[in-house]
Formats: sequence, C-alpha cells, structure tokens
Amino acid sequence: MKILIIGAGEVGHHLARVLSDENHQITMVDLDAARLSRLEDQLDIKGVTGHGASAAVLERAGGWGADIVLAVTNNDETNMLAAYFAKVQGAKRTIVRVRQGDFLAYHRYFYRNVLGLDSILVPNELCAQEIIELVRARQAVAVENFAEGRVQMRQVQVTDKSAWANQKLSRIKMPPQTLVTAIIRAREILIPDGNSQILPEDELLVIGKTNQMDQLDKYAARRKFEPRLVIIVGGGELGYSVAQYLEETEIRVKLVEEDRERAEFLSGELDDVVVVHGDGTDAALLREIGADHCDVFISSSGIDEKNLMSCQLAKNMGAKKAIALVKKPDYVTLYQQLGVDAAISPRLLVAQSILRYVRSGAIASLAVIGEGKAEVIQMKASAESKITSGPISKVGFPRGAIIGSVARNGEVFIPDGNSQIRPDDDCIVFTFIQTLPQVEKFFSGKRKSLFNSLTGGTK
Repeated sequence: MKILIIGAGEVGHHLARVLSDENHQITMVDLDAARLSRLEDQLDIKGVTGHGASAAVLERAGGWGADIVLAVTNNDETNMLAAYFAKVQGAKRTIVRVRQGDFLAYHRYFYRNVLGLDSILVPNELCAQEIIELVRARQAVAVENFAEGRVQMRQVQVTDKSAWANQKLSRIKMPPQTLVTAIIRAREILIPDGNSQILPEDELLVIGKTNQMDQLDKYAARRKFEPRLVIIVGGGELGYSVAQYLEETEIRVKLVEEDRERAEFLSGELDDVVVVHGDGTDAALLREIGADHCDVFISSSGIDEKNLMSCQLAKNMGAKKAIALVKKPDYVTLYQQLGVDAAISPRLLVAQSILRYVRSGAIASLAVIGEGKAEVIQMKASAESKITSGPISKVGFPRGAIIGSVARNGEVFIPDGNSQIRPDDDCIVFTFIQTLPQVEKFFSGKRKSLFNSLTGGTK
C-alpha cells in the first residue's frame, strides 16, 4: 500500500519502522529536514520536507493518491486539515491523532462526517480505556476481547510462587477451552509447544472462552485480586476520566492533585471521589491517604519522572499494583524493570490503534503485540483454503503462528492439533509479523489437496 505519514515524531517514527518492514511504500512529511534525512538512512522510506497542511507539500508527497494518510503531528489543526485535504483529493482512508479531547468535545461525528475523516484517535481516551481495563481485569496485565466478547486474551505474569513456574507447558493445568498462544520473556516473544519450559517472570498470552478465563488465577495458584481502593495521582484530563468511570463502581477512589484550583474543580465535579490537594511524590501524604494498603496506584501526571517516583514510593509502602503514565515510549521497559506493574504510553497506544486499522483490509487485525512484533488477526477459511485440507497438525501450518480459537455456526471452541478447520470458519490467529503472509496464504490460497475437507474431525 501507498501510505503517507504526516509527522516524523515518535509516533510517526514507530509507524514508519513497522510499516516499512511490511514492505509498504512509505512517504513521510515533516518540517525537520535533518530528522527526515536520518529516518531515510535508517528505514526504507521517502522523506518530503514541508508543512503537513500545505496542499502543495501533500501533492508532492503523493497524498492525493495514497491508500492511507496518517496525520500524527503534535498539532491537532494541522492533522485535521492535512487529512481533509488528502481525503477530498482522493486519498482512500485517513486517520487523525487529536491530542486535546476537548477539541472534539461532543462533535466527533461532525468532524468525521463533514471532513470525511475515517478515524479520530485521542491519546488520553485510549489511555483511560487501557487503565480501566487493567483495574477491571483484577491484575495489571493486558486484556483483549474477540468474537463479540465470547473469546478473551489475557496476559498473565508468572511469579516464582506460581504453580506454573518451572514446569513444561504440557504438564500445567489450565481451565478447559483455553490455550497458551505465546510466551513473552525478556522482551522476546516465543510461540510454545508442549515441551516449552515456563519460567518465573514469564508473561503468558492465554486465549480462551471468556467464561473460562476468570479461572486462570486459580489454576496458576494466584491470589484473586479484587480492587477495593484505587489512588490516582494527577487530576488532568486522563486522571479525571479514570476517576469519573471508577466512581460509578463500588471501588473507593482517592485522587491527588497538586494544583489547588484544579483540585477544587475536581472536588466539585466528582461526588464519590475523595480529592486531596498535594504532591504525589510526598511520602507522608501518600501514606496518610492509604497508599501502603491500596489495591491499585495510578500515577497519571504529565511528568514521567514524577510518575515513576510516586509509583516506586507506593510500591515500597505496600501498594499491590502500580500503573504509570509514560510519555516517552523508550521508558516503558525501564519502568517495568524498576517495579512498575504496567506502563501506559499514549504514543504506543496510538501507534498500535493505527496499525490495527491499517491492517484491517483483507486481514482483520485485532491486537498488536510486543510493539508490533506480533499480531492477533481474524481470518475466514474458504473452500479453497489450504487450512481446510486436513487436521491442523497435518497441514503444515507456519511455525510462527498458532490458531487460538474457531467460531463455527455461532459456536466458539479452542482447537488442538486434531481439530480441522472448515470452510466459513472464523479463526483468531496469533502470528509473528514476518509469518503473516504465509498465514494469509493458508486461508486464502488454493490448496494442493482436498482430502478430508468436509468429513474430517471437528474438535
């Protein structure tokens, strides 16, 4: 595809790196000629220096005939105007990042309808949704829902006290209709087999029927985690959004805001949230409001260093889980190494959402894993698909991919090696990015043999 990226900052750079690796034709527009020159040396892209909202620059960059235009500069007006110009001149799809949620207010539909924008992404909204999912999931791990909520994927961390630690995958007890699709170990992603050893500190990506997933903690011998007290540091747009949602639940919420005027505003707006005026890095204050026994501690200020410091203080005091907002994506791994349970990067969330949208053509992308190294996709088998030519273990399915679930005639099941995919089955597949073309061939390419295509085993 011909993809035009407007803005060569951290989001644009990440998108260009991942998409160029997938052999898309990438052009980038930015005002900084030196930055573009460096990216041209590093990546297989073409750089065009100029203002992203200039019609002349967009035409020179090929925006008029682009399959997708991604407007991700730090200026909302530039992004929306650039996407509008490109759309009216023939760009097939446009995606816009808008940093200030109040810029849209209640007029998101107006902007999409009048300007023809296909998708508008607000980083703070994405971060709020991610944090809320982490709180609701009872543990600070990622949760994704597929197949209209009937299938779920959870990222489960293995501790040295877990019943799964130092065991072969074939020997661990799992809830029925669940499957370990990948192991994340020291930033590397492994697709396991029965002989794979599970080590402490591993993170397992488990996919399964939603009604079975809540049993994961019991099988892993983990203590069930029910949040009762959540403390939020930072009453900006993100902290405010999270507090608004949580005050509708049975969870007690306390919010710390350093600016007195903002604290007074929040106190008036949030009826069931205790708002405290103070510094989130003040150890005495944190202890006073219960950070030493809180279930989830969230630091969402605009300063990365403060978020890290307050999370470390809370964890050292006894907070069960700590979640930090991270503006610089490179800090995500560092935060986790320093004891923060989950580091939320607005830029990475925006990039992952965009990648999901970009890949939603013939292949329905559901989730991006490991900063773009792997992906969860949805594929439909056809009568000519090689994947339907026999049991999964016999068709030569790529080693860098695994079928996690199958939807058939309204029913969902987790397959094993003896299961056979039938025409019209909807399959959720975990795959490395480099294996994606091979997976697509198995589902869409003509098969060489037709044995057992209609009468093979079903489960």
